Amino acid sequence: MSLVLIIFICYQMDGGDSTQLWNPLFEADVRGSLQVFGIIFICILVILIASSVLMVIGINIWMRGFILPWLITMGLIILFQFIFGLWLLGGYYIYLDATMAAFIDFLWMSYNIYCWLCVLSQYQIILEMQSPNIEILIEY
Repeated sequence: MSLVLIIFICYQMDGGDSTQLWNPLFEADVRGSLQVFGIIFICILVILIASSVLMVIGINIWMRGFILPWLITMGLIILFQFIFGLWLLGGYYIYLDATMAAFIDFLWMSYNIYCWLCVLSQYQIILEMQSPNIEILIEY
């Protein structure tokens, strides 16, 4: 999905159609802000791809440090999805298609929250399995 979004953002940065109301780059200027925010989105998506690979490796070898970049990156993406949905509702609530796009955005965000919680629970399982269980047997 990240690769598809990167290609779509590159298409928009090259002058492609970005006039859809549900598009996060909807009100961006092709020569100015679209280039800046497009590069920011592409960087975030590349970081998400790299952290996803690290997460899979970390879960396979039981190394919780490899899971943290995905948790942080996905947390920021979930926050952006929430803010974008509120922006759609606040700015374009009179249009039914914007309200529907915000509803779909919130559904997708809830799925991402579920995935984030699943990875967090796996992180906690690995943390519990790796923590030392030290018992002091000497009485004072």
